[in-house]
Amino acid sequence: MSRYTLMDYFSIYVEEWDSLLEEFLRHLAMTSFSVVLALIIAVPLGIFITRNKAVSNVVIGIANVMQSIPCMALLAMGIPFLGVGETLAIFMVFVYAFLPILKNTYTGISGISPVSMEVARGIGLTRMQQLRRVELPMAMPYIMSGIRIAAVSSVGTMTIAAFAGANGLGSFIQLGMNSLNCPMTIMGAVAAALMALTLDFLLGRVERAFTSEGLLPQDQIKNLSLSVRSRRKAMAAALCGALLVVSVASYASIIA
Repeated sequence: MSRYTLMDYFSIYVEEWDSLLEEFLRHLAMTSFSVVLALIIAVPLGIFITRNKAVSNVVIGIANVMQSIPCMALLAMGIPFLGVGETLAIFMVFVYAFLPILKNTYTGISGISPVSMEVARGIGLTRMQQLRRVELPMAMPYIMSGIRIAAVSSVGTMTIAAFAGANGLGSFIQLGMNSLNCPMTIMGAVAAALMALTLDFLLGRVERAFTSEGLLPQDQIKNLSLSVRSRRKAMAAALCGALLVVSVASYASIIA
């Protein structure tokens, strides 16, 4: 490691910039696709299992077992069915992103006070209205926490997918380790860390925008006006939309 100078660590970015940008977008696309897929399935399933204790034990138990399988073992088990490449990588990250979202959704919904639900029924809200106006808003901090955990951990997990031919930022780490090229390894690791931190920051803004002020600690309540809250929600939704557009465009270029 001592044979590398500081200039070597900077020059690798100049030499590999085009490849780094391409693999960064590929990594982002695969990670986003995996987390969104987990979100679409885990949140409705988490809501559903709050209605049945026996089903919840079975579903969460299966999810725990799947997540306990080591990454490399899951890749090896998936190769006969999915082959190598991006599909296998997305499946692997989906499995690991699924459990935090599922458990946090279940915890958030099931932890709502029965008194609050009794009040909602007492004022005549239907079951769907209770879910939309009471349960989801009150469970939002838990759900968003699960999504943030899933997104950040998925960025790191996706780097392992390079060993199954999925490329992404993990390809720089793999190539650097195989060739003992420390600057290339560091470049891939730093890019993945920056992506994880950026996603956590953006999702944190989304969580703050969509969490009711009444659920925040006393020192964080600012009594914002309705227009300010609406503007924050619109900006958060726009950030998520922009992220999804970039991810979809990047993924489309991958499979093209």
